[in-house]
Amino acid sequence: MKIVFTNKIYFSILFFIFLSLDIYVKLNLEAVPYRLITKPLIVLSLLYFFIVNNSKTQEKWHYIIVALLSFLIGDILLIFYKIIPIYILGLILLMIGKLCYAKCFSNERDFNVFKLLPFFILCFAYMVFIMVLVLNKLGAFFFPTLLYLFSCLIVMLFAYLRKGDVNKRSYYTVLIGVTFAILCDSISVIQSFYYEEFPYQKFLIMLFYGLSQYFIIMGLVEEKSKEKSKAIKRDVILS
Repeated sequence: MKIVFTNKIYFSILFFIFLSLDIYVKLNLEAVPYRLITKPLIVLSLLYFFIVNNSKTQEKWHYIIVALLSFLIGDILLIFYKIIPIYILGLILLMIGKLCYAKCFSNERDFNVFKLLPFFILCFAYMVFIMVLVLNKLGAFFFPTLLYLFSCLIVMLFAYLRKGDVNKRSYYTVLIGVTFAILCDSISVIQSFYYEEFPYQKFLIMLFYGLSQYFIIMGLVEEKSKEKSKAIKRDVILS
């Protein structure tokens, strides 16, 4: 079985089988008990894939483990979304997962504020646009929603700032994953507080969520520090 998780093609096939199964269950069967089985398979498979392929060489690997565990428990709690305290706790765990991802994406290098400003304005405008749409129906969910969207903004910014510090494949794969996460969260918030009849919302939310987690983890597994890569090449030449 381990060979499935060490081969990216085999794992990808298995992952999308799990994702398709969960989407089918979400669209056609009762959440309890069926999604208590199918939904965790998505994150659990990514968690094991990361552990097998990482071997603790990724400097911030422990944040990735905490992120995936937070998403795993949060996903299970959100199945019981009709129970408000459990729903809020699930959102908090998802925010913790996002912030752990942001920590993984962060680096110690100084960055050009003016170069970042246009991207920051774009992300901030997105957050304001979503908040304006749903503001009248948020009620007691105003601050949880604001914090959740802010965590999305932080993840996007730190993912963007990885440019130049990691290899291109890792950078763009993670950025694709974060973009899918933004789409998933946008549809989820809009459907919950603005337009309940959003077309294909159940399918799209789960599809984009699964794709976001898949591409983020794949990108992190591919991550190689540019400085380390240069050092290795230099050592090879000198030897």
